[in-house]
Amino acid sequence: MSTHVRTRRESWGTIFYDNTLDEFSAEVHEGCTPTPESPIGVGWLVTAPCNLKCIHCYGNVEDLPSERLTTAQQLKVADEVIRAGVMRQILSGGEPLMRRDTLQVIDKLTDNGVATILGTNGTFLSSQAMKSVRRCTRVEISLDSMDERVNNEIRPSRNVKGNTYQETLRAISLCQDAGVSLRILTCLNRYNHTEVAALAQFLYERGIRDWAVSWTLSAGRAHHIYGELMPEDTTQVEDIVEQLRLKYPDMQIRLSDRTVNYSRYYCLIWPNGTLGTEEILTGKKLFFSSLVTGSLRDGWKPENYDLDAHFRKWIAGRVKTVEQPQELRSRVA
Repeated sequence: MSTHVRTRRESWGTIFYDNTLDEFSAEVHEGCTPTPESPIGVGWLVTAPCNLKCIHCYGNVEDLPSERLTTAQQLKVADEVIRAGVMRQILSGGEPLMRRDTLQVIDKLTDNGVATILGTNGTFLSSQAMKSVRRCTRVEISLDSMDERVNNEIRPSRNVKGNTYQETLRAISLCQDAGVSLRILTCLNRYNHTEVAALAQFLYERGIRDWAVSWTLSAGRAHHIYGELMPEDTTQVEDIVEQLRLKYPDMQIRLSDRTVNYSRYYCLIWPNGTLGTEEILTGKKLFFSSLVTGSLRDGWKPENYDLDAHFRKWIAGRVKTVEQPQELRSRVA
């Protein structure tokens, strides 16, 4: 087995995480139900403010808690993530690098074996930050169109002199020069869904081999305008992506259908350090328990989360059924 594969054993089986592929799988004992004893992956909105105002933002600052944690409190939250055995931690926001101590959080998580994904718009990336940033399993930067005007209308800057498109290209170059494991994210809507092939060609020619494409999620800022953002037909993109996978066989192209309802499957940490999630159907943000004063397991309960959907969404069908270990069979007998 690859040295890049990490494991987490539970009473019902084992979860595997391949750091190279950024992918989960599982072995489930015969006759057992795979109910995760703690979250497999978590999304942490480390701060609410952002220098952009994307039209579809899931972590929309206007609906997030305004309380700002101290650095000591941020590191306490990171400690609870580590203690709970979380295997994959996404750091986003807001714009996570608007907090300088996000680099300390990255160092703490990676020092303790947590695969860390930094989701950033890239505008605050610098050569000085790369010592910590390159420790991340992936750095995810968003690019939604090769048309500068369209990209900047989807992802407008709050700075009147800002140019999100040009700043994004600068950040991509900076990451590539530093040897960062880079993934580009593209969020599709009616304004850019015809540009998938052009984006693929650009990324491939730039040497980028990890690209995640997804439809807009009905959450956050997009929830109230979801009908306006989504085109009537989304099936053509699936066909185009299949053609692109054949054209660029050494490029990993993921397509996520976020029109499927997995409400309450995603474990979130809000900027005030509270564990929660979001109901996709209603767009309501839910708050359960504080990681500043308590533990992650305090809020990880079936009345708060759909634990089965959490498992299915992260494992994505990569499940193998295996015999129960002898000690478990003896215990049952």
